[in-house]
Amino acid sequence: MYVALNISNSNIQVLSLKGRQVKKWGNLVLNDGLVRDGLILQPQAVGEAIDSLFKSTKIPRENVIVSLAGLSFTYRFLSLPRMKPALLEEAILRAARKEISLPLDELYLSWHPLPGKGEEQEFFVLGVPRNLVDAMLQTLSSAGVEPYLMDLRPLALARTANRGDAIVVNLESDCFDIVFIANGIPKVIHTISPRSDGATLEDNIRRLADELSKTAAFYQSSHPESQPGPTTPLLLTGELSAEAPASGLLQAEVEYSVEPLAPPVEFPPELPVEAYTASIGLALKKTPQKSVAKGEETRFHDININILSGKYRKKKTEPIPAGYMLLGIFLTIAVVALFPLYHSRSQLTAENAELQTELSSISRQVNLASLIAEETTLKEDTIQEMLESAEALNIANRSVLGNRGDYTSNLQLITGALPPETYFTSIEIDDNRITARGETDSVFTVINYAQALEATNAFSEVRITVLDEDVSIASEAEEGETALEGVRVITFEILVDI
Repeated sequence: MYVALNISNSNIQVLSLKGRQVKKWGNLVLNDGLVRDGLILQPQAVGEAIDSLFKSTKIPRENVIVSLAGLSFTYRFLSLPRMKPALLEEAILRAARKEISLPLDELYLSWHPLPGKGEEQEFFVLGVPRNLVDAMLQTLSSAGVEPYLMDLRPLALARTANRGDAIVVNLESDCFDIVFIANGIPKVIHTISPRSDGATLEDNIRRLADELSKTAAFYQSSHPESQPGPTTPLLLTGELSAEAPASGLLQAEVEYSVEPLAPPVEFPPELPVEAYTASIGLALKKTPQKSVAKGEETRFHDININILSGKYRKKKTEPIPAGYMLLGIFLTIAVVALFPLYHSRSQLTAENAELQTELSSISRQVNLASLIAEETTLKEDTIQEMLESAEALNIANRSVLGNRGDYTSNLQLITGALPPETYFTSIEIDDNRITARGETDSVFTVINYAQALEATNAFSEVRITVLDEDVSIASEAEEGETALEGVRVITFEILVDI
């Protein structure tokens, strides 16, 4: 039996699965301010809520697989030459340092091999901010739960869909998950926040449709050989999808065929399956996959990753350089060769020792006193040097930490001020500057965004360096048809000095 624990801004879900049959489930509403955007702000309070939920449902706290809605993450698909398993970890870490702009010492890194043939092997590499994972583990410790695995919620949704080609959309009150599956592999994973509490379902559906268009454009730009079309199913699930008009409203906004996501498990009729789809995907993490779904030609390949592996990965001991090994062998041979000479010298020394016993005794006493004095002075000098070195290291460490800045807090300010109808195409961060590039619907939106960043008083200077109009999506018309005009957007680049 496996147990899924799914935490979001507004509630906690727990569900137990035996084989492919749902046994028990339950949820608990959280007070506002305990969890926000994938960060558990009050681990003790959330831990007590989890403990209470397990007690009320009587679900065992074993084989618990956890996820956190809205969790920030970065991912890459890396291709590496096939190599021995012992060399793989170092190769992946080296490649990740080149591909991921964020410092790896602020992320927990995990990876999963993807199916492939030939001389190269492709890997899905996931990085999650360490402070988010550490807060989750602190919360589980308060709840008396030892986590078995930790998964990314969009990957759990793709696992539940079990399709070769599909778009999975999860509509929750505090988070929308979007997953593009192509050739059996989740290629694009995206999470957005819905509009504010005053927004209607229609407002959020329009925001979702707009985000789907942008995500599809991004996917098509990097995968021109495999593009989703009208025949690609859009599998809809989540708490908000249970509302009657949701499916119809979304169908009116997109070209894809909107269908409900049907989990491949048995469950009682009273289970609100739309709200528990992600939890079902978590519990299926260690369950063998079914065969190819009906109507599918491509088998789904699950990215079965464990975020906690990045935290508990042991650093490998550095191998002894070959030069040192050769030097040790040489010294050993030299000692063996010189041993007879040493033995002869020892015999001569023993014969002369009797004649010099008295003189040696006095000399030893004098030398001993001198050595003690010298050793005392040397120790005092060494201790003083160590204290000075430690102070210098502390000063340097404080200087490095002070200048480095808080990447996470700066990134939250940049993303928190992002206006509606605006999204980033890239964000680059270094010690003194943040470069944000993106697209939006109006020049004035960019200006308002820059003014909002200045109003935070967290940055020394904010300036717009690029402001242009571009076409983000274009479609080629077939023969005899009228060409569709591209969607014109405003591209921008903003430099923020920290």
